[in-house]
Amino acid sequence: MSTNVLIVGAGPTGLSLALSLLRNGLSARIIEKQLQFHPGERGAAIQPRTLEVYKFLGVLPDFMEQSSPGPKNLQYYSAPDDGKPPRVAPVIEHTDDTPARPLNNSRMLGQNRQEAILREHILADYGCQVELGTELRSFEQHRDYVVAHVIKTVDSKQYVDNWAFRFVGETPPGIEVVIGDIHVLGDSIKQDHLDGWVLLRPCLVPGQNLFSFFFRGGSDLDLVKATSNREELIKVIHDLTGRKDIDFGELVWMSIWRPNIRMVDSFGKDRVYIAGDAAHVHSPTGGQGMNSGVQDSFNLAWKLALVQKGLAPKTLLESYSRERTPVIAAMLNKTTELFHKEFHAKLGQREDIFRGYELRQLGVNYRGSPFVVDERHTEKDEMIDPYRSGDDGTVHAGDRAPNAPSLARQDGETTTLFDIFKPIQHIALIFPGLAGQDFVGETIKTFREYPVGIVKSVLLLPASTAGSFSDLADMTLIDSEGYAYTHYVVAQDTPTVVIVRPDGYIGALVTSGRTGIRNYFGGIIL
Repeated sequence: MSTNVLIVGAGPTGLSLALSLLRNGLSARIIEKQLQFHPGERGAAIQPRTLEVYKFLGVLPDFMEQSSPGPKNLQYYSAPDDGKPPRVAPVIEHTDDTPARPLNNSRMLGQNRQEAILREHILADYGCQVELGTELRSFEQHRDYVVAHVIKTVDSKQYVDNWAFRFVGETPPGIEVVIGDIHVLGDSIKQDHLDGWVLLRPCLVPGQNLFSFFFRGGSDLDLVKATSNREELIKVIHDLTGRKDIDFGELVWMSIWRPNIRMVDSFGKDRVYIAGDAAHVHSPTGGQGMNSGVQDSFNLAWKLALVQKGLAPKTLLESYSRERTPVIAAMLNKTTELFHKEFHAKLGQREDIFRGYELRQLGVNYRGSPFVVDERHTEKDEMIDPYRSGDDGTVHAGDRAPNAPSLARQDGETTTLFDIFKPIQHIALIFPGLAGQDFVGETIKTFREYPVGIVKSVLLLPASTAGSFSDLADMTLIDSEGYAYTHYVVAQDTPTVVIVRPDGYIGALVTSGRTGIRNYFGGIIL
């Protein structure tokens, strides 16, 4: 069977990659070695940046409808019960949405339900289905193609082979954790708190009182025995929490988790690329893993599509590893720090579970990438934090492209930049300043040097604009509330072009016009 891309693994990373590639007109085959889809919640936290990715992919409404806001507090009980009211500590602070950041808070939705949404869209839109019980055993790379040896299996035997990729990192000794999902009967645990240290997190499944559980072993706790059956598990939870009033129902699944904190030394070689758990493994603290995998895929997909179509040089794919490696390294540092705080703190000192704003991943950036062009900030910054950008009011090439609402169309309706951004093409935002139609005409003429569909030009005019530009760009909008000029830090008298990549990051900040545009696309398009 021939296909443009073979995707091995049908978790959120593989499915979001498949959807992105299919949106770009490529064919994809998705295989999964397990015989059935995993029933557990696992990575349930969807960070704001991932919600934005789902917006661009056209699936956000389903995620918002089925997800819920995460619990804000952690509630502590003593074991044995000391008679005092449970102590409450915050987990994450709610932040109001803003015009630039319209999805400012994380949502909770079990990974199994996230995968189901993505599978439904892939099937409904493209007729593409996940092939269960299908395993990649080996592959052979050739100059123009890859031969993959795929085997249909009738059992759930695990087969792991990292081929030419080397995992670098550590396996912290002496730490084992039991994870799983279980139903709770009655209302002995409220669904607006987390309970620990057994940690019991409400899954917020409509019509079900389902909780994920998470507890650490110790020298006096036999985790193998604790996970041998449902009754032993419940006994351990009762003993650890002192909450013998909790009645449990059906056990959905459970497993013993041992931490690995590692990442590969390269995210791709020749015609094989890896993402998500295949490229980095880490502590679940911080809710970064699943989200990082989705963003790996979104960074890779548009580049892979352009190269596969023969529109971009193969060197563009080198930017995938160049851009994601520092981001993932920073993520591992942050989640490892949280991991050590959480697992090495004494029971009464776990306020450090509070999650900072940067974990929402809106500050993740590719500043300094050799594949972005920044004519507004020309000095090299040696102190780039791959996880933090935009908090100081500046906007650089490589940053997340902010939203701007209240953009008036010619038909009188309004739209937003996030409604325009799509994973299939670059969006060129043209701020004409005082240069007028000559600058706009030359800019648009330059964009027309590239294949049809590569870039869509959007002319953004201040509310005070006089005259007509309507027939020059693919789309003309009036920035009626000034959000676009403000969020992109563009003065109304300074002609500027902002080229937003298909993954929603700023590929170029151009003030020179034609020269800067050609400089950026020179590394992107053949």
